[in-house]
Amino acid sequence: MIAFLAGVLAHKATDRLYLEVNGVGYELAASTRTLSSLGLRGEDVLLYTYMHVRENEVSLFGFIDEEEKRIFLALIDISGVGPKVALSVLSTLHPRMLASAVTTEDIALISSVPGIGKKTAQRLIIELKGKIDAVFPAQMGEPFIDAGADATGASTAAEAGEHSALADAQAALFAMGFSAAEIAEAFSGAPADAGSEHLLKYALTKMGGSR
Repeated sequence: MIAFLAGVLAHKATDRLYLEVNGVGYELAASTRTLSSLGLRGEDVLLYTYMHVRENEVSLFGFIDEEEKRIFLALIDISGVGPKVALSVLSTLHPRMLASAVTTEDIALISSVPGIGKKTAQRLIIELKGKIDAVFPAQMGEPFIDAGADATGASTAAEAGEHSALADAQAALFAMGFSAAEIAEAFSGAPADAGSEHLLKYALTKMGGSR
């Protein structure tokens, strides 16, 4: 198995990227989150990877961190959930946001993922709930733990509120019919301490208010 690849970013598109490693070009499918985290063409990149093998196809998937890879593996371990659906989930929800939604049984948030209906969201919650603690650090079960939290893993109520506001604003744009890629771009650079209403106005202004 290829655990990770370190090389130079040759190109990135809306759902994949090309990485040059010692003169060899690798095509990796990736989530919007991973793609938006990458820099410009020619920059050094390290991506965690997963190779998906089927009878007539071999696909390589890239992840910006191990956290995203772990949730991807947990998702595709669920019957009926393939790599494309898993990437759709990860393009819509941060891994920690998904873990919190599973823990709190937030069907509405999970079903905001394009291609995920209410029944599928319920099944994902049932299937993932017993895996969250085993697959992720203990703090994954807490609502939106920030990576910069102190050594005890504590998170302030303000930090939780910020993530909640972003989730509310994301859900509103999904209801309007915007894609995950458009939403990710719309919120890039948004103020970290803004409320959901301000975030929504920010995103709509950035996108010109329409597609």
